[in-house]
Amino acid sequence: MMIAVLLVVGCSDHQKRTWKHRSAADNYRTALEAENADERRDAVARIAESGYVASEDAFQVLDTAARTDPAFQIRCIAIRALATYKDARPLKTLLMILQATTEAEQALPPNDDVRWETVAAMLKLSRKGALTGQEPSLVRDILIKLAETDASRNVRIAALEALGDFKDRQVLLPLVRSLRTQDFAIAERAEGSLIRLTGETHYADADAWEKWIASAENPFANAGRVPPSTRPAGPTWFDRQKRAFKRAIKLAND
Repeated sequence: MMIAVLLVVGCSDHQKRTWKHRSAADNYRTALEAENADERRDAVARIAESGYVASEDAFQVLDTAARTDPAFQIRCIAIRALATYKDARPLKTLLMILQATTEAEQALPPNDDVRWETVAAMLKLSRKGALTGQEPSLVRDILIKLAETDASRNVRIAALEALGDFKDRQVLLPLVRSLRTQDFAIAERAEGSLIRLTGETHYADADAWEKWIASAENPFANAGRVPPSTRPAGPTWFDRQKRAFKRAIKLAND
């Protein structure tokens, strides 16, 4: 009996949900109508983990939860589920969330965590090639604004990271401007994105980057290359000797 109790206590939320079957319709109704936030959260998580998560009905429920649920955690779970889609349906939802104000009717204003999760979802959709036409440019412009003006440090860092996926001259100077901050983490992420885009490094020197960009005919020619000075250093002489000593001890004991 004690073992059974311990197994129940130690199981994950996902395991607990699998023990109680609920139909898709039950999950949809609970996610949208339950007064209890824990019940809504469980229903949204069930939808996210289901085999029907990408269906149109599931999308409509996740879209509504991501935009309008009063619990920020539930909104984050719904947004994370939308990020698993292989098409651009979630993009309109994500944009409405980021642009929501207290006067907006289609979405509640997001907190820092919701905006952070939304940026991560946009990047995942972009990396899967789900965005087409003018959508990448629209996402790029939103990310630039977030990187430069968002009140949350984490959101700015996430946006700077995402901009490193856009081989577009319009992202270069915003990244360079972010180097002029006193916040090391923000400057480091901006430099990292510039390195990914160009294969160059100027050691977070904004002036040097501006001069290089102005003179570069194709700044993305070496994208993906890791500059030698930014590669992890190899093992020191002491490390090599220590490894050789350990190998010798092992051989002696074999």
